[in-house]
Amino acid sequence: MFETVFLIQMLLLQCTSVQSETESHAKCGDNVTLKCSGVESMEFISVAWYKFDKQKPHGIVRRDKGEDNIQDYNFTRPTVFKEDQSLFLSSVVPDDSGLFECEITADLGHTNLHSKVKLTVNECENELMTTITYEQNSTQTPSHGREEDLPVQWSITGVVAVGLAKIILSANIILVTRAVQTWSSRQRRQQW
Repeated sequence: MFETVFLIQMLLLQCTSVQSETESHAKCGDNVTLKCSGVESMEFISVAWYKFDKQKPHGIVRRDKGEDNIQDYNFTRPTVFKEDQSLFLSSVVPDDSGLFECEITADLGHTNLHSKVKLTVNECENELMTTITYEQNSTQTPSHGREEDLPVQWSITGVVAVGLAKIILSANIILVTRAVQTWSSRQRRQQW
């Protein structure tokens, strides 16, 4: 009984996370660095940045601990993932406003962190100048291989489908084995 309660407590501890939220204000055309608070004081497995659109997170970038390779997602604008795990946005425009999240996946036994930053960018005085600057800066960021995380629903659906396929195949193997055994026992009886 004690072992069961202890195991459940350990599993619940692994699934916990801490959230914090800050606000950042910028003028149109400013360069902005969004800080991932908490990452400097902990051991982590990976750090990922997301931007929320209608309460749905969209991946921007991700880096695994000890890896130089950055996993770049299909985000709508160029970004730079800095060494201190912060996210750099050059020449921001009002469309860049929104809720960003830095997700820190902790090592085993530690708590995951979700650091949210609400970015607000003021309206541009000259929209044409901002568009030209944004297009010029978009060619400066190196392009990495683009990959997207599968939504959790699809991952769970895939695991369930594989599980069901295994059950069906196992049941078929059992039925075929029994049929072969029955057939062979009848054959032996007929030979006597």
